Amino acid sequence: MENKKRPQLNLTQLLVDHDVPFEEGNGGWIRMPCPFCYKGDNVFGLGFNHGAWTCFKCGKLRTWETIAGLLDISISDARDVCTKYEGSAKAPTSSLNALRGKVRGVSAVKLPYGTAKMGLAHRDYLSKRGFNPSQLEVEWGLLGTGPLGEFKHRIIIPVIDGDGTTVCYQGRDITGKSKMKYKSCHNEDAVVPLKNSLYGLDKCQGKNWIVITEGPTKVWRLGPGATCTFGVVVTDNQLRILKQVKHRTIIFDHDEAGMRGADDLAARLSVFGGETDVLWLSGVTDVANISDEDAKLLMTRCGKK
Repeated sequence: MENKKRPQLNLTQLLVDHDVPFEEGNGGWIRMPCPFCYKGDNVFGLGFNHGAWTCFKCGKLRTWETIAGLLDISISDARDVCTKYEGSAKAPTSSLNALRGKVRGVSAVKLPYGTAKMGLAHRDYLSKRGFNPSQLEVEWGLLGTGPLGEFKHRIIIPVIDGDGTTVCYQGRDITGKSKMKYKSCHNEDAVVPLKNSLYGLDKCQGKNWIVITEGPTKVWRLGPGATCTFGVVVTDNQLRILKQVKHRTIIFDHDEAGMRGADDLAARLSVFGGETDVLWLSGVTDVANISDEDAKLLMTRCGKK
């Protein structure tokens, strides 16, 4: 049984470290998609405040079970995670500054257990999404895992910085059964934490323009010149990289969270020099679903600014 007198949970730090999308609201509320009723519509229907969890569909929830659902781990592991993040209710500065203190970690990234060349299941997943597996394998260094380990049945996505160094990674579930579509490298196992990084940055070198998206699949579709922030919450460390580019185009998902995140990022970038545009594609919710031909036209348009 959970002890109701335990110290408060530093939830913002936990969510940032584990790449769980969330937003902070008035009155100290932290909102995120509910792991038990969320169906992919980006509705942040689960709220946390004063140590209590409430979902507008599921009602009141318990901490360990909820963290287990959010992170796709066992309740026993969730209990250990909660113990690690006990402290103040909010991160020391804010959710956007939570990773400021740690920029460099281990000297080299160790990929998850069982990582190897992509197999038939990984390639089939990519083909069904309209991608060319062989092309992605060569251009983006994609790898795959088998049926064992913490990152089982996932496409492993190495994150490479502007110097060509693999600094961390993310794993994309290919089964459709995991509650976490994406699972990220733990900060302690990363050269640079995921939310201090920008995916695709290595292919943006030498350009005075950049396209900013939310996730790796969008970067694959758009190609060189596109980068992703791993969700709509953009950290100050990511912002410091983006502000150095003269022309910036933000293309987030055309849903409530994406629109709010794009507007927030544009406002934060507006205080720096250069130009920032927010682009919405008519009739397109996810830019990863557009055709390769449309993607080339879009990138050509952005590159001419």
